Amino acid sequence: MTNMGTVLTTLALARRVERAEIDFCAVLARVGESNAGALEVGGGRAVCGDPGLPMNKVLGLGLGVEVTEEELDALEAFYEERGSPIQIELCPLAIRGLSARLSRRGYELLGFESEMGRAAPFDPIDTRDVRAIRIERTSNAHDEEVWNRVVSEGFIAAEEPPTVPPPKDVFEATSAIMRGFVHAGIARYLAFADGDAAGGCATFQADGVLGIFGTATLPQYRRRGVQTALVWRALTDARPDIDLAIATTEAGSTSQRTFERLGFRLLYTRAILVRP
Repeated sequence: MTNMGTVLTTLALARRVERAEIDFCAVLARVGESNAGALEVGGGRAVCGDPGLPMNKVLGLGLGVEVTEEELDALEAFYEERGSPIQIELCPLAIRGLSARLSRRGYELLGFESEMGRAAPFDPIDTRDVRAIRIERTSNAHDEEVWNRVVSEGFIAAEEPPTVPPPKDVFEATSAIMRGFVHAGIARYLAFADGDAAGGCATFQADGVLGIFGTATLPQYRRRGVQTALVWRALTDARPDIDLAIATTEAGSTSQRTFERLGFRLLYTRAILVRP
């Protein structure tokens, strides 16, 4: 890595990013505290908690190491035993030919996601346009309930207007997932505009990495700098030992462009491969 927030994408960096993210998924899935499980396989790690959790995934597979057919068999058995579909988020730095082998096994390309990164120091940015946005860290049960509602609604709402209220069952399912985003190692932030909760995000810090996730803004408050204010607060709260900030966004999304304006750069684009 270099200064001014620039990150050089190397195999070593990819391994670090993938491991930090999947280890955090293991924390959220309650591996070691419940029936959730994890499997070290092919240089990466697989996590599986309750059905439908977004943390049920495989990261780091094939990064600098060969992946045997026996390892892929074990990976598939791991998820089959838990009645869960398999989702492999494949880094483009994985060994050559792995994606073709997965395709022959019945995996299908679901989409892509962007892994963004910025190196410390997190130099100040011009925040004049977002001074009307107030950011507070959640500190009580009421704040956590508001965070859950705002982030759930923000996630469900379409990126571009017009939007309609989400179906009740979709909101309840999303809200149930968000309620699991509670852990001693997680900081959750609420953004307020005109005195009302407008958006939120969460962070984790471990092994020198600051992970920013769950950034969402209610449709009526978009394009007012809510996400910018949230991400900047997360960066300013980074511990002294943090030398890398990361975030995963939908490829080409407004969220990705916001992170780019804040000095993040595209590290690589993951392919999301699934097998029912």
